Amino acid sequence: MNSAILKKKSIFHYLRKPILINVITVGFLTVIVKGMGFFKEMEVGSTFGLSEILDTFLIALLIPGFINTVFMSSFQNVFIPNYIAEIRTSSSTASFMSACVALTLAMGIVLMFVSYLFTDVFLEAVFKNHSLQYYQLIRTQFYILLPCILFWSFSSLFSGILETKGFFGYSAISPIFTSIVILICLFIFNNKMGYTLLSIGTLVGSFLELVYILTVCAHKKTLQFGTPNFSSINIKIIYRQLPSKIGSGFLTGSTGFVNQFFAAQLVVGSIASFNYGMKIPLFLATLLVISIGNVLLPYFSNLVQDNKLRAYQILYQTLITVFLLSASIAGILFLFSDALISFLFERGNFTAQNTLVVSQIQRIVLIYIPFYIATIIIVKFLTSINKNSYMFYASIINLILNVSLNYYFAKKYAIYGLAIATTLVYISNFIILFLFVRHQYKKDLLK
Repeated sequence: MNSAILKKKSIFHYLRKPILINVITVGFLTVIVKGMGFFKEMEVGSTFGLSEILDTFLIALLIPGFINTVFMSSFQNVFIPNYIAEIRTSSSTASFMSACVALTLAMGIVLMFVSYLFTDVFLEAVFKNHSLQYYQLIRTQFYILLPCILFWSFSSLFSGILETKGFFGYSAISPIFTSIVILICLFIFNNKMGYTLLSIGTLVGSFLELVYILTVCAHKKTLQFGTPNFSSINIKIIYRQLPSKIGSGFLTGSTGFVNQFFAAQLVVGSIASFNYGMKIPLFLATLLVISIGNVLLPYFSNLVQDNKLRAYQILYQTLITVFLLSASIAGILFLFSDALISFLFERGNFTAQNTLVVSQIQRIVLIYIPFYIATIIIVKFLTSINKNSYMFYASIINLILNVSLNYYFAKKYAIYGLAIATTLVYISNFIILFLFVRHQYKKDLLK
């Protein structure tokens, strides 16, 4: 009887008014943040075009960005459901939070040190056959960006704390600082900073993001510190879940490395072309992922503590709704791809020929957007039930597919082949993870 009742209720019954308000609020703020980011990208494109400077900055940013996505975002995602469990089952949340802060600091310092040591090896192994000047441009910008790893680490953790308390809007608005700082550098200090402009702007912006998040946390009184307890039940769950989460994040994040590697083997400007072809699709994806996914992780984490089958029901209904919505928007963007790229980026050193290349890449990438967004929602759900091992297995399959498909399609279609390969990988990832969820649902149904 309970099952029948669950089937009759719609998603709007479960996503009660406070949840819907959070989704709308975060979505609105994300539009503002990403709008500012788009304006920044327009100015960057106008200033640097699809040039060697932009290529080298993107490569320099690759390692810090990869570490942030793989390690620190993984830690935040594992932290949220277990912090909620700690609040419900223990009175020692201050000790739990202190332990997590200590772990974040230790991870950040170690990862900065390791990335510093292995940068040269990475460049020589992945981005071969370039001039000494090319490598020097990368190294200089990378050393400037290195402290961002620590800033992003703590911003991620403290943003997670805000989200568990329901303060989604504050963490959603924080990335705007980096865009603002880079724009100030472009308009005021362009002639003085030269090729280091983007890296310095990113460094200062990431520091201001952390200061802002800490200020909000202090104002909202969300921070509680005590003697770190590294042996509590929920900390031990984090220890167990983190390797799988990091492993899946590492393998999934390597998609960017693989794409950059194959793009670097093509003509100069290919990395920038691929990057600009991803701008609008990722804007759409990020808008929906942040506004829906970030709200759903704490929501699912609370819900599975009370009624896991109910959480599955909401998951399926959410997937259908979001998939159809994102597919409709992606279809419209597909039709007007040329006009959008021309309007947003075609000025200064960004030529009409650049528009044609980027627009074609964008059309291919837009196809995978509904699958990508649905995949992120599944990932949030699996994280909330501490089934991160599923993502690890799926990521192994995706990495093999990504390398194989990039190798084949890059030879056949050059830069467009990379977009085709990426699209096929994300579609397959959705199918694999959805099958994992169905398998887990059947197991939980029998319990």
